[in-house]
Amino acid sequence: MSNAAVEYGLLLKKFLDGAISVDEFRVTYFDRFKNEGRLNEPLFNLLDELFGDVDSFTTDQELLDENPEFYLDEKGLREKVQNVANRLSVLIYFENSK
Repeated sequence: MSNAAVEYGLLLKKFLDGAISVDEFRVTYFDRFKNEGRLNEPLFNLLDELFGDVDSFTTDQELLDENPEFYLDEKGLREKVQNVANRLSVLIYFENSK
């Protein structure tokens, strides 16, 4: 698996472990993903899905109340990141076992 997958995995872990704040995670993730050029299709699709989730994060309670199906609070974002981290681990495992 590419170094990109491992690097994204480390970023997700840092966020989930509380080593970086939600704001640090968002800025780093957006910057890295927008400027990324090393992703194969399965990895791109997984990280693109997370991009949408990160973009849906808000602390605006009014937005959260108006459209809870779209907007995510920090707890919801952490759940999405955990899901992607789990799937990324599986992707890395299967790529390394080839």
